[in-house]
Amino acid sequence: MTGFLLPSVSSAAFLPEGSVLKRQPRVPKRERPAGFLDKFEFRALVYDAFRHADGERILLVGPPPLNLAAELRSARYLALPSRTPLRAEHHISLSVAITALTGAPADTVAVEMRFGGESFPLPLQPNVSPLLAGRRIVFTMSKDNELAWIREWAAYHAAVQGADAVVFFDNGSTRYGPDDIAATLRQVPGIAHAAVLSWPYKYGPSDPAVRLNPFYALFLQIASMSVALRRYAAAAEGLLNCDIDELVATPPDTTVFELARAARAGLVTMRGQFVEAVPERYIGDGVPTHRDFLSRLRDPAARLSRPRKWALDPSRPWVQNLDVHPYMHWIEGRPLFGRSSPPGLFYWHFRGINTNWKEQRTDASNISASDIEPDHALAAIMQSLPITD
Repeated sequence: MTGFLLPSVSSAAFLPEGSVLKRQPRVPKRERPAGFLDKFEFRALVYDAFRHADGERILLVGPPPLNLAAELRSARYLALPSRTPLRAEHHISLSVAITALTGAPADTVAVEMRFGGESFPLPLQPNVSPLLAGRRIVFTMSKDNELAWIREWAAYHAAVQGADAVVFFDNGSTRYGPDDIAATLRQVPGIAHAAVLSWPYKYGPSDPAVRLNPFYALFLQIASMSVALRRYAAAAEGLLNCDIDELVATPPDTTVFELARAARAGLVTMRGQFVEAVPERYIGDGVPTHRDFLSRLRDPAARLSRPRKWALDPSRPWVQNLDVHPYMHWIEGRPLFGRSSPPGLFYWHFRGINTNWKEQRTDASNISASDIEPDHALAAIMQSLPITD
């Protein structure tokens, strides 16, 4: 019988600090703002190494090589302990790269990656997809979000959307550890399994020097999406990408996972509506959670959160192509006209559920009472949810 906490160890490889090799930004000679280079990931080669769901191939997931493309093409891979040479096939996108290795003997427990004159041992992690077969998975990457927020985010999607498994990437939280996140998720009714991966690496900056897709350098989160899909969700009923400050809403008597399964290509996308950081009740000494914010701007255009979120049926044949790469707001390699946006599908985007790591969102001092109105649909759902604290 499968336990609650699933295998969550990753295998990563980074170029040494003193290496003459390092990844460069696109158009590297352009001027960047102060602090950009401190956030940019120069050294990561692999974030995780695991068996493919087919049991034959081995997948290495990491950032794109960019200027290190020649070194990637000449890299060599040995199966351990046999030291059998492996054949490599690279599936490279703007922000992520998957290397598929074939020819590994059945007793292979690790891969030795030889790259740029360095050798990197990569213990093989198990593919967890069989343990999550038929599950409805919601996944996210988070850093230092309140545990109460994490608990309510999971509880909402379990109760309202039927999610029963969570894949959680922790980006180096300093206020608590992965065990605390796992213990929090264990308290949530309806969540049968969780994986909590510790990825305390550079998240990456946006790049104002590049006009076309300045968010390409968010390598870590984009790579986590391929790991979520390929290592955890390959046999799942559905996979939902949703941040801690986002709760997905659907028409009555359906779920986002059902909508994805019914979609022509198995992919649905949605835009959001902002919920303002105006608490509805006296919080006291506690931490306000999603249920404490129930107001929206009166102007529908002003409350629109434009970035799209998605849910996917991983069983569709086109998803098996390793040139399909999930991103935060789209899926690269999806079929032409393969995206559906069913009526009534959207997400609530909570300004008050935020650590202000990217921008100031929790200050509502400039909002007057005449600007906002209650979101009655949100209030009704929140009132029906069990108390999570």
